[in-house]
Amino acid sequence: MTTYQGSVTARICAWARAYYSKSENQPSFNDYLAEKIIEEDRRLLLRLILKNRRQQQGVFKKKVLDLLLPIPVSRSIFAEREFTEFKKKNPNAQYLILGAGLDTFAWRNESENISFFEVDHPFFQNIKKQRITNLKLENRAIFVPVDFRTDSLLEKLEEAGFDSSRPTFVTIMGVSYYLNFETFLSTLRDIRKLSSNLTVLFDFYEEKSLTDTDGRFEELRNLTSKLGEPMSEGYKAKSVVKGLEELGFNVLHLNPEQIKEQFITGHIHNLKGYSNVHFIKAEKN
Repeated sequence: MTTYQGSVTARICAWARAYYSKSENQPSFNDYLAEKIIEEDRRLLLRLILKNRRQQQGVFKKKVLDLLLPIPVSRSIFAEREFTEFKKKNPNAQYLILGAGLDTFAWRNESENISFFEVDHPFFQNIKKQRITNLKLENRAIFVPVDFRTDSLLEKLEEAGFDSSRPTFVTIMGVSYYLNFETFLSTLRDIRKLSSNLTVLFDFYEEKSLTDTDGRFEELRNLTSKLGEPMSEGYKAKSVVKGLEELGFNVLHLNPEQIKEQFITGHIHNLKGYSNVHFIKAEKN
């Protein structure tokens, strides 16, 4: 929790999705609600990100886009494409978003038989619920407030009506960046118990190493630290895959080059992917 009333990085990610959706000629996803849901944050974001700079100054603007857009944009494309395929096979699926932040997918998706569960810290979740109400959006998600320091995820989901007999799609985007490996693996161990038909997506970054070839990721880490949300030291890719396989998951591991090729190349302003960010799709069925 920061002095800025909840997660600043969640607001930045929403801003990135909004910018991409408006600037891309043929966006792979269209988060037309993101701009509305961060309306109250405009001054805050401009002050934090663009402080003492002119927003349209070419070099600086390009630097901001290269720093803040690649991860939220690429993982949104990844998640929305994968869910589309999951839904084709499982038309009565549940979609569980851990660390939901200001995600708007539940309100943009028109499926009638899908149940959306959003898990987040109670403080920030209350902010989001108020914004959803202010925008007069229908109730499309079941909000599950969870403080991981004191609450049981499984118990809270059960209380909220989560059905373990239904196929379940889970995203945990951006969460691993702030947890040590053992804590994150423990979370995955709990998630594994949710359903016998389960797909989990998440991203992580390689522990500080030579893979951060241009130093951009360290710059991003410095920014989040200044915002009061310091990142962990990252994970070893081999350890992530091994840990998931030991939990009984079938693992698809997308490395930075594959992410660049599948989700970044050809997008706005020749967006440049990070050299140390990885995606995981883990399946239990």
